[in-house]
Amino acid sequence: MATAGRKNFFLIICFFEKKVRSVNVDNSNGKLAIFFDLDDTLYDHLIPFREAVREVLRPDESHLNYADLFYKVRHHSDLLWPKYLRGELELEETRVRRLELAFAEYGLELNREQAAKVQAAYIGRQYSIEMIEGAAEQLQRFISLGHKVGIITNGPQDHQMSKLRGLGVDRLIPEEMIFISDAVGLAKPDPAIFAHVNRVTGTTAGQSLYVGDTWDNDVVGALEAGWKVCWYNPRGRQPGTAHKPSYIFASYREFSELPLI
Repeated sequence: MATAGRKNFFLIICFFEKKVRSVNVDNSNGKLAIFFDLDDTLYDHLIPFREAVREVLRPDESHLNYADLFYKVRHHSDLLWPKYLRGELELEETRVRRLELAFAEYGLELNREQAAKVQAAYIGRQYSIEMIEGAAEQLQRFISLGHKVGIITNGPQDHQMSKLRGLGVDRLIPEEMIFISDAVGLAKPDPAIFAHVNRVTGTTAGQSLYVGDTWDNDVVGALEAGWKVCWYNPRGRQPGTAHKPSYIFASYREFSELPLI
């Protein structure tokens, strides 16, 4: 992790706009079970993606919004992921295909060779990443207060664990509290993965809270499992359905002010 990143590891930004709605979380024993998504919740996926596209394609950026383009990549990844889980697509094909579909939808040309190069450059950058400002502090806060803290993330076991190690999360959260879809055999947004986590960790849906950025996978999936949800929405995305997250926050400064405990 870069020196500047380490120095800012526990800093909190000073100004914030708070978006809080009242919610009752069953923590009658005084303890929560709080689980975090990984990608775009603990670290910003957009940074390695933008660097990879710039390196491989050297695009004209005058009319290119990387955040919007990457949002489409995530969208197509979510659509293709069930096919990968069913064995209908190989992992690398899934990754390359999502880029082809996203670029086409955005109106940019991207051939198969270019997509493969962007994907390789993107993967190579995902192990030298830093946590979003304030995220590490919040993990440590809940751990120090004795709450159960874990990770639920979609993706290949080795790939996701490498990212967690790169962030230092594996030094904070024990392996038995890290749930990766390929290892579990279930994936978000299926409510079954949240129920599985409750069974394995000896927790209940009523005391469980999920923190994630993706509407369909994180918000809808956890709510359908009976969990409360903190929707991390730093880019002001609109809800995709009528589901109501328990809280919405745009920074971990805001998150630190939520009346969760």
